[in-house]
Amino acid sequence: MEPSTFSTGRRMGNVLLVAIVLFCACNRRGNALAQKVAQPDSLFVTREVPKLSIEISEEGMEVLRGYRQVWRQPRPERIDVKATVREGTKVYKDVAVHLKGSYTFQPIDARPSLTLNFEKFVKGQQFHGLTKLHLNNTVQDPSYLSEAFARDLFNDIGVPTPRAGHALVTLNGRAMGLYVLVEGANKQFLARHFQSTEGNLYDGDNGAEITAELDVDSGKNREDRSELDQLAEAAEEPDSAKRWARLEQLLDVDEFLSFIAGEVLLVHWDGYGTGGPNNYRVFHDASRGKIAFIPQGLDQLLRSGATAQKLTPHFTGVVARGLVTTPEGRRRYLARVSSLAAKEFSREALLARVDRLAVSVRAGLAPDRQLIERFDGGVNYLKSAIAARTEVVARILSQPSRPITFDASNTATPANWQFKTGNTRPASGRKLVIDNREVLQVQSRGTETVGSWRTLLLLEDGRYEFTGRARAEGIDAAEATGTDGVILRISGEKFPKSNASPEWTTLSYEFEVHGIEDVELVCEFRGSQGTGSFDPGSMRLIRKP
Repeated sequence: MEPSTFSTGRRMGNVLLVAIVLFCACNRRGNALAQKVAQPDSLFVTREVPKLSIEISEEGMEVLRGYRQVWRQPRPERIDVKATVREGTKVYKDVAVHLKGSYTFQPIDARPSLTLNFEKFVKGQQFHGLTKLHLNNTVQDPSYLSEAFARDLFNDIGVPTPRAGHALVTLNGRAMGLYVLVEGANKQFLARHFQSTEGNLYDGDNGAEITAELDVDSGKNREDRSELDQLAEAAEEPDSAKRWARLEQLLDVDEFLSFIAGEVLLVHWDGYGTGGPNNYRVFHDASRGKIAFIPQGLDQLLRSGATAQKLTPHFTGVVARGLVTTPEGRRRYLARVSSLAAKEFSREALLARVDRLAVSVRAGLAPDRQLIERFDGGVNYLKSAIAARTEVVARILSQPSRPITFDASNTATPANWQFKTGNTRPASGRKLVIDNREVLQVQSRGTETVGSWRTLLLLEDGRYEFTGRARAEGIDAAEATGTDGVILRISGEKFPKSNASPEWTTLSYEFEVHGIEDVELVCEFRGSQGTGSFDPGSMRLIRKP
């Protein structure tokens, strides 16, 4: 090599070395990312589908048969039993196993979801580099891909998320079929993404807000929850400018905006931002003094009928709502949504992501043609939902929403009412004409049901009154509860006193907006019998002085 060439090469090498050093020094997760690159995992990189044989003694099975999780009921104590796990010739002994799941819970003799902890009873024991994993039965996801698809996407947009793969499972010789294998959200996971694992990791999987007594999965000072108290207080600060400033101090704002933007784009209806809130974890990154949100339970995405969801829905999570209702938070949120829609969330990128995942899973399922056919049907459903959602997102972005216009008397007439009911206490809704006037009705189905007509409006800072005429028919006063009848309210706030009068009555509901917010007006009927009727022509929204 010529001296000049050598000198140039050495200078280029030095420059490259300095650049690498500076990158690692500046990147707050440099060490974790380097470790991730140095230790690729066959479960999540090459997408191997391992065949797991789980063997549990009859004594252990009896313990697990005694565990029952009832949806919306407090979770009973989970008791670990010992199991032997085999993968080919590899044998893992004394693996801790317990049942998991809430709405998706199934008993041990059905098709249960399981948590496997490899190191609880055997120090240092790992499975493909993991100390803890979950095997999910995916009863709500026919594609078997939602978890892996969404988790990869969240990680790619900068939101730390436990990864997901797949496994074929046998339990005591009984073929259980294809399961989704999810990385445990533990200190091992935290070490891959954060410089310190000392902060508290909170579990928000039970439908609770950060203001509740969330379970603490790990942390050096588990009794000290002051960081969540401070975050909740900041999110509820009435002054929007002060609220933004305080949230910037406590929260990794850019990461959180990606988190809620991802939830909205994927219509994760059971997540933190627009869900229960539910299916999330919160980690206090002590090295930076910042709070990070971690998505969980990503098996219900892009549900049928939900792909039309707005990009600025009513945010139920107190932190999401507090941030996006500030002018700067809303601006940056919409910018993040637009950026994702153009790149990672484009139709071509998402469909290609699904195809890559599906190829690996099909290879793992061969030669079971029946299982492959069911899997392919679920994949096609997911791809159809993606196509529908990306079309809706593109249309919404081309027509940005603006605050509702009030007339000279500070009055506006809400329109575009849509019916909504739940899965557990469903009611039926219909539009009809009575005495030449359109009426919106909610009808009970013979049980304690809830149904409503809703419309979403963008409102600016101020005080408002929502008024309109309604009536409740067919309610037996002797059997009615204190909540039976019709009400007007806004989504996310406490229920006012209901009205059970069969006569048309003018109802009103006052509320405040702190900043700029998409507010959902709600005309609701509750009851085990009867019908609630609402007069949309009488509905008014009044901006108070």
